[in-house]
Amino acid sequence: MAELCERLVEASGRNEKKALIFSFLRTLHPSEIPPAVLLLVGSIFPEQASQPLEVGYRTLSRASSQAAQRRLTDRSLTILDVRAHLEKIAGASGRGSKKRREELLESLMSRADDLERKWMVKSVYGEMQHGVGEGLMLEAVAEAVDVEIEAVRRAHMFLGDLGETARLALTEGVSRLRAVSLTLFRPVKPMLAEMAYSVEEALQEGGAPLAFEYKFDGARVQVHKKGQGVRVFSRRLSDVTESLPDVVSLVRGSATAQACVFDGEVIAVNGEDRPLPFQDLMRRFRRKRGVERAREEVPVRLYLFDILYVDGRLLVDEPYSKRWEELSKTKGAIGAAPMIVTSSVD
Repeated sequence: MAELCERLVEASGRNEKKALIFSFLRTLHPSEIPPAVLLLVGSIFPEQASQPLEVGYRTLSRASSQAAQRRLTDRSLTILDVRAHLEKIAGASGRGSKKRREELLESLMSRADDLERKWMVKSVYGEMQHGVGEGLMLEAVAEAVDVEIEAVRRAHMFLGDLGETARLALTEGVSRLRAVSLTLFRPVKPMLAEMAYSVEEALQEGGAPLAFEYKFDGARVQVHKKGQGVRVFSRRLSDVTESLPDVVSLVRGSATAQACVFDGEVIAVNGEDRPLPFQDLMRRFRRKRGVERAREEVPVRLYLFDILYVDGRLLVDEPYSKRWEELSKTKGAIGAAPMIVTSSVD
């Protein structure tokens, strides 16, 4: 894998990079594909795993430098070894956990040769600098199994896991890839916006009529509900349910569907229901203890702007106008983004 990364740096274009990736991935055992794909794009765990490594760059560099001075007879290192070691580092907690993480990191680095160590540091730090990101990796997987890129992107959207998407495509085939769909309580990768610099440009690029909505200075959330069960996920697919009990209560008491998936935004407000700065909202999102006190200090409001699923029906392929109709029927008392639908610049 380290040798592949060196070749990717030297590769002259996207097609050559994709060919190198495909040739490498097909030599791997199926269990090695997910961690290899993630490490190649400078990630450690899938997005929804939310396992922080909690290792700073200074610690990483020191561990690498100290390991380089040690001489071990057993330097054989596999992709699965690296993944297992990183899981142990992320799992270290409690008293003495910092020292334990450093020891594990140095142990891992000491088993690597200079080239392997170089690329492990880059991967853990998330700066690969070899021109392969998520988009190119998805293209490489699509070409490897001879399927249109949209099928791979769609599976990735529903899985929220680049490594698992690659494994599924390469080992279980195109039909299995196409069968991937939304699963309740597994977060879907969110649809992201592109910038337009004027109303004229938006109408020209998007086609008329368009729905114009407020941009909230808050945090994107995806809310899954089934019966009384409600889970809230962040834009990065982390589970933030415990930090937002007020959002859970609102959805549980207001949504009219037995099962649904909402897309929306949470903003922080003051006692007069006026928006607070984004950093105030982050105090709620990152809170693990004292949630009830934080709830009183920083109230939040939920505004919905989309619905992806309702009572057994997947809606992501429906026009936005149809999804908005479903959202209006399903959201109950939950707020929605104010909207103007128009073809007129004025």
